[in-house]
Amino acid sequence: MATENGFSGKMFEWLESIISCELPYDTGPVPEMSAEQAQKPLRDAQEMDPRLETPPQAAEMDEVSFKHEFTEFLSRLAVECNWHIHNNTCFKHLKNGEQRDDTTCRMRLDGSTQDVTTIDLETGSIELRRWRGCVNNFTDLILFLMQCNTDTQFIGSGEAAKATVFYTTEYVTKSDLPLHIGLQALDYATKMYEANAEAQPSMAVDKGERNLITKTVNAIMGKQEMSHQQVMSYLVGGGDYYASHTFHVFKWFEFVNAMQKLEDQTLLIEEGGESSAEDESGQTEFDDQVTVSISAGKLEISSDLQDYSLRPSDIHFDPLCLWEFIESTVKEKGEMDVPNDNINPMKNTNCMVEQ
Repeated sequence: MATENGFSGKMFEWLESIISCELPYDTGPVPEMSAEQAQKPLRDAQEMDPRLETPPQAAEMDEVSFKHEFTEFLSRLAVECNWHIHNNTCFKHLKNGEQRDDTTCRMRLDGSTQDVTTIDLETGSIELRRWRGCVNNFTDLILFLMQCNTDTQFIGSGEAAKATVFYTTEYVTKSDLPLHIGLQALDYATKMYEANAEAQPSMAVDKGERNLITKTVNAIMGKQEMSHQQVMSYLVGGGDYYASHTFHVFKWFEFVNAMQKLEDQTLLIEEGGESSAEDESGQTEFDDQVTVSISAGKLEISSDLQDYSLRPSDIHFDPLCLWEFIESTVKEKGEMDVPNDNINPMKNTNCMVEQ
């Protein structure tokens, strides 16, 4: 195509009619020689945001008037939606201390302009004309109808098509954590664990190992991203995830702390000390956390740890391990049959029901 001037000219003309890198009224490159020239034009305080405004309607005006209103409205949309301003997302892959400016923006909008469309003879790729260095590619009709930020790209090769499919799938799902992000999170968790170990040299080995696992999981989960589709589904009331099963909240740390206390008390007894982990009836006591809810003048207290340790002794509940108990039981509000309501604040409480 590079040697066929007639064909390449028609190809360039077709692409330029679909993909715009300038404002509708531009007639040539608009160099940005200073920060002021690259700054996004400000909208008047009394002017309505075009993204929220009803667009011109072809049925309500003649062809000439609609063409004028279409161009005016499109110009405002292009400035509001597709005028690029650098933010943290542009530099999220840079390391601390690396320069953050036009040359390192990952969107590759560095303010440079190009007068005409050309072909890169080394790669064979088509480089579209760019009359505005800060305006992202858009298609007139799509921007007019969608009234939001758009990015129109020409896919001219098999490699580009495969890269586009891969990018789109990864962007929509965001299911897997990239290896380099996971390693960064693991490195951060390890450094935090080492700092904590230096501050607490007497910390038990098993407790330190659990602490490392907790910090690792938290660091990795903190690096997970949510897709645009998940966010929008949540905002419109559709929920932020879809699942074929229901899941129960499990406060793992409460049980870990309880078992740690029990192990400490057992070790103390073996060494000849006295244990304070049992009450007068011989049952093990735990310093667990409880959830207190106050609504309509009623006080409700619940504890996952007590729910399991004080579960009924009948055949439906007693044999259940912790995992099975969390998985197969639910709480239902009810009232206990107590002899004196005045002295028992726990009359309104929860009961366990096997699923």
